[in-house]
Amino acid sequence: MSLYHAKSALSGLWKEKWIYLLSTLSMAVGLFVMSVGFVAVYNMHILARELPEKFSMTVYLKDGLSADDMNRLKGAIGADRLVSKVTYISKDDALDELRKSLKGSENLLDGLDNNPLPASFEVKLKRKSVEPASVGQLAKEIRSMQGVDDIQYGQEFLDQIQKIVRIVQTSGLTFLAALLAGVLFVCYTSVKILFYRKADEVETLKLLGATGWFIRVPFLLEGVAIGVLGGAGALAASFAFFKVFIARFGASMPVLANMAVPSVMLAALPLAGLFIGFTGALIALGRIRF
Repeated sequence: MSLYHAKSALSGLWKEKWIYLLSTLSMAVGLFVMSVGFVAVYNMHILARELPEKFSMTVYLKDGLSADDMNRLKGAIGADRLVSKVTYISKDDALDELRKSLKGSENLLDGLDNNPLPASFEVKLKRKSVEPASVGQLAKEIRSMQGVDDIQYGQEFLDQIQKIVRIVQTSGLTFLAALLAGVLFVCYTSVKILFYRKADEVETLKLLGATGWFIRVPFLLEGVAIGVLGGAGALAASFAFFKVFIARFGASMPVLANMAVPSVMLAALPLAGLFIGFTGALIALGRIRF
């Protein structure tokens, strides 16, 4: 690249400023929407990853089990490769938890002659283990163990959560891919239009013996300029949007207050714009024969 190329690109930007402005705004809007979509998919991924920390299985034990039987059963459950922790909950502890959950209505339990609640194990799973199929298989194995009365783990809830996560991630990535293609097409079309608007200048350079790549370089720089400026605009819009949006609705919607906005992703928007602008210009120029 020479000084001529830089001057030619700057001259083109000024002469066709309205086309460049429209292209830059289109690029900025596309990258802004992509950043919002990416943050949504990113947070859904975090939710899916942290699901094991909120999920547990409750194994209800038969009455009359000895301490040795309980230890044996606890060891058998804890030895499974999917299990991270097994906690014993006695009948009295279970009743205390029930009293706490009935705060303000504890008198409902005053008429009980004895504790009707069974002892149980709370089973926590490893982070990578919370999948409907693997959890269902583990529940089946635990239910068949001697001394187990029943097991509960919210199978329908787990199935629905996993289904929602998959749908959101798949549709989100598809949407982002479509937006990327649209933003790329904006740059492609802009550079192609601008090339044909400079047809006379291109013909003059060809007559003077300029090579194809010598002629293409200013247009590549113009495509890069569209991308970088669009990325910078998207960065400013994304920063303002998330700051105002979370501040405005975070108090009333706790899920927004805990939303993770990766600063690296926002900072990379101008770089992403540069790549998209260069790629779009390169494709446009590659399809032009001169």
